[in-house]
Amino acid sequence: MLATSTDAAADPIVIESYGGPRPEGADRLLAPVMAELARAGFPAIAEVERQIDSRMSHSAGAIDDARAGEAIRSIEAGYKKFLAGDFEGAVGDIERGLAPLRAAPGAVAGKNERRHAVMRGLLGLALSHRRLGRQTEATAAMAELVRSFPDREISYKDYGPEPRDFFQKVQRELAREGQGSLAVDVDDDRAVVFINERYAGVGDVTVKDLYAGRYRVFLQQGDQLGRVHEVEVESGRAATVNVSWQLDAALRAGARLLFADEAARQEQEARHAVRIARALGAPSVVVLGIRENRGRRSVVGAVYTADSTRPLRSGAVAVEPVVPAAERLAALARLLAGDEAAAGLVAPLAETRTSPEDDRGGGGGGGRPFRIWKWVALGGGIAAIGAGVTLIAIHKTPEDGSRDPSSRNTRVPGIVTAVAGAALSGVGIYLFVRDSRDRSALRSAAIVPLVDKGGAAFVLSGSF
Repeated sequence: MLATSTDAAADPIVIESYGGPRPEGADRLLAPVMAELARAGFPAIAEVERQIDSRMSHSAGAIDDARAGEAIRSIEAGYKKFLAGDFEGAVGDIERGLAPLRAAPGAVAGKNERRHAVMRGLLGLALSHRRLGRQTEATAAMAELVRSFPDREISYKDYGPEPRDFFQKVQRELAREGQGSLAVDVDDDRAVVFINERYAGVGDVTVKDLYAGRYRVFLQQGDQLGRVHEVEVESGRAATVNVSWQLDAALRAGARLLFADEAARQEQEARHAVRIARALGAPSVVVLGIRENRGRRSVVGAVYTADSTRPLRSGAVAVEPVVPAAERLAALARLLAGDEAAAGLVAPLAETRTSPEDDRGGGGGGGRPFRIWKWVALGGGIAAIGAGVTLIAIHKTPEDGSRDPSSRNTRVPGIVTAVAGAALSGVGIYLFVRDSRDRSALRSAAIVPLVDKGGAAFVLSGSF
């Protein structure tokens, strides 16, 4: 859920980001940077993770079939203890079995046999607490069962009168409080949505007639797990949660963004970092990573304000062929924290890609101020050269100085137009060279005379 103005005082935050797995040795290389940022008032990564978990979403966890089977066996053993009258033992075993399944909704979502085991566990837990005189705990467990299993009934034949009566009693109490609805807005219509591990739909989903209370929203796409978003549904009101599947898929424990590859990182990193900052109410976010910069493995960093995906400051410190002194790495942190004097110890960050929403408009920015104008200048120059060559080619001087209606005195205008086009093309080439992103893409540019045809050709080679 998004932070509100009543949340704790906003501080800038720090996260990590990688185009692939987190590199080995990252803790050692980032330690001087993290320590210097802490001295500048930035919270530790662990604190940022805690804020993300409590105010945005938390990890869905992951357990294998063996661990899930062990959890279910613990639930079944606890239920048998309940039937045998060992209520304290039942509570202990059932809680031990439910805990890992609650932490890993992907192990239960869409799996009916495991959902049935969870239902039996909640039922045994509620009744065990009731027999022990813990009415609050008993009602809470039964209320969770009612919210999570609206499609199930507590059969008199299978469970007897007491479980069925208690279930119906809690259900009536929840009904008196009223019902609400929950809308899940997803930016990917392939994502499967589960609410309290129960299938709700694919893509955008609205579920009505939910009993008031707290619900877990969990997304999954194929074998890839999203995160858990906890949402409060109130009686008579419509709750909404907006989920970015791309962010869910990338955000990992430790306040780290792990993308499928470097291309995905470049495309999505700034947008996700800013979204996290906004959700936590932070004025800015520092994004750290380890990757190649200008051909050398480097510790890199960029700082974004919460209202823009354009980097405010950025820099890199190469860590090969040898790891630099801690002071050099600390200088990167000082630069990111706002100490411009540290820039002399830090290399510029070659990458300056911005998100699509910031690529609208003509001016440019983020290290690519000429990305529109270079094409305008180059295109206009080529067009002017072509027009000038055409005017020169169609020039016709009257024979013997006589008046000739078919004569065309276009040579001088053609020369002027071609020269202007060449100058404008030169400006375009200059802008290409200045543009940091396309500097490596431009290989050569030249105007080649076509002697046999009496004209010229503009040749530009490279990858664009």
